[in-house]
Formats: sequence, C-alpha cells, structure tokens
Amino acid sequence: MSVAVLALAAGSGAALVRIAGRPETISVIVVAGGTPRIAKIAKAATVADALQEVEVVPRPARLLSLGTAKVLDPAFRPVALVVNAQPVGLDASLRAGATIEVVEPPDETEGVVEAEIDVPAPPMPDVISGLWHPGRPGRALSRKGAVSGEVVSLDERVAPRPPTPVTEKMVALTFDDGPWTGTPEFLRILREKDVKATFCVVTRQMKGAGLDMAKAALADGHLLCNHTVDHDLSLPGKPQKTIDEEIIDANTQLQDRLGIKPAYFRPPGGKLGPNVIATAKAQGQQVLLWTVDTKDFTKPPPEAIVGSVLGQVKPGGVVLMHDGGGDRSATLAALPEVIDRLRADGYEFVLPDAVAPVPAAPA
Repeated sequence: MSVAVLALAAGSGAALVRIAGRPETISVIVVAGGTPRIAKIAKAATVADALQEVEVVPRPARLLSLGTAKVLDPAFRPVALVVNAQPVGLDASLRAGATIEVVEPPDETEGVVEAEIDVPAPPMPDVISGLWHPGRPGRALSRKGAVSGEVVSLDERVAPRPPTPVTEKMVALTFDDGPWTGTPEFLRILREKDVKATFCVVTRQMKGAGLDMAKAALADGHLLCNHTVDHDLSLPGKPQKTIDEEIIDANTQLQDRLGIKPAYFRPPGGKLGPNVIATAKAQGQQVLLWTVDTKDFTKPPPEAIVGSVLGQVKPGGVVLMHDGGGDRSATLAALPEVIDRLRADGYEFVLPDAVAPVPAAPA
C-alpha cells in the first residue's frame, strides 16, 4: 500500500507528515449507453469494481416472444465488455486511463414457425333426434413462435364445415331397455339381415345373462348407448347427485364390464332437462333421441309397428323400438318386415357414429 505525503507549513519551517492507510487510486472511463463516466477506483481494481463505482449494471439481451413480447430468457445473449479495444471479462484488472466500453446487445425476438394445421369443425349439437353428418375440419397456415408456441396469425386456406342433418336415405334402428330375455332373438334377426343397430342399455340389467347379451351385441358390431342405471323416468326433476349417479355410474359400469364408453346417452322416456343435458355433455356424450316412435311398449300388433315405422320414417331417421322392459314378441315379429320394407324403399341402415362427415368443399 502506498503512502501519501502532505507538506504542511508550520512556523518558519516545513514538516512532512506521512498519512498511512489510504489506497492509491486510478481513474478510468466507463462508456455505457453512449455516455462516458469517470470512475475512481483502487489501483488493483477490476472491471466489475469500475462498473459498480459508477452504478452501471450491464443488461444482457432478452429473448422475447413473438406475439406478446413476454420474456422467454432474461439472459439470452451476454453483454460485451471491451477495454482499450480488447474483449475482457468482469474480473479483468485495469490500468489508469483505461476506457471500458459496455456494449449491451439489443433484445431479440424468437423465430417464427409456419405450418399448415387443421382447424376443428364446429361441434355437433348437444341433443339430436335424427342422424347428422359431423362437420369437416378446415385448413389454415399457422404462424407461431418457435420457442413460446404463441400463435401470431392464422391464415385460413379451407374453411371448416359445420355438422348438417342427414338428407340421404339413411336410417338407424335403436332398441331400448335391454338387455332382456328377448335380446338374443333380436340379435339373431339383425345378424341374419346383416343390420347393425344401437342398443340403449339399462346397466342394472347387465349382470349374468344380461352381461353376456351385451357382450354378444358388441361382438356382432352393434353400438351400445347409455340408458342410465335404473331407467328413472323422473330423472330431470331429481337432485344433481341422482342425475350424476344415473348417468356417470352407468358409464363406469359399461367401462368396467365391457371396456367401452358410449358416445351417446338416451334419457329414459326421452325426458330431458338442462342438468341432464349438461351431465351427458360433461361426460363427452351426445343425447340421442328419435324421429320415429313405434310405441311398441304399448304392445300393438306387429302390423301396427310396421305401419308406424313406414308412416313416420324420413331420410336421416332414428327409429325407436324396445328389446327390453316387457314382452317384446310383437316387435320381434315386426322387425324382419321393417328391415325388408325399408331396404326395398332404398334405405341404408347405419349406426349414428358411423355417418360420414359432410362432403369436402369444392376446390
């Protein structure tokens, strides 16, 4: 450590007084943001000491998101420190008169990624009576941040198409309230006629032989629909807990016993309320009603059932019959003629979830 010497005049002579303990200092110039500052620092000080002396805190370049300028990396690119035209680090020692340039790099924005993506089709209605064509996705050119994934722009190339009701000669046969003692006979007729149908099952009946019948329906390629646990006709007026138990528990039983989760829910008696619809929707299920009610639960003669179907059916129709809930011998007797007459009239038998999407838009 150096010793400063101070000459003081005292009387007729001069005395030299040595003042110990003060470090020898040097001056350097710090240039930051185009503004020079003088820093007086100890002789053995570093670049970091000089910056601290003049209260300069170098800021590295940040990486910003493309869409919202959100900071993705606060230290994306480091600050450059130059002393007398030579790059240095913060721990570099300094000499008197040195010039330190602090070069702060500008912030940078992430790159952009362009890709063609699907634009989802509008959703299907929550409740349907007849058959619907699902919508068709569109296509768009997406520009998004390469790091953040923020979508900056979406240039539509092909517009998505919404779902539309079926107008072609398609019809779906549906059977409610099984499994029941007559269900195997319904399956036999459908197998012989090469027709696939939808069975709306009451899950409390899916035990023992009833479970075997449900498995047989699946094995034959039929669709199973959630028709609640207990077939409670007053379900819309029940507490939410009861509604959830009837719908959600039925789904759980179908999943546990058959390994499926139906796409459709059919309310007992077709009775609906907002809470019933909301619960089915929350389960990812569409409410499936009907356009043709044969009222076969009133046990009309077979010819009346046939006449009811033929008199009400229209393209995109959904026919309601029953394989369970009582004696269904009249429905069984009517079923072959229903199938033959509809086929003769040009109808194709389909499952609701097998209807093709709406045709693609013309190029």
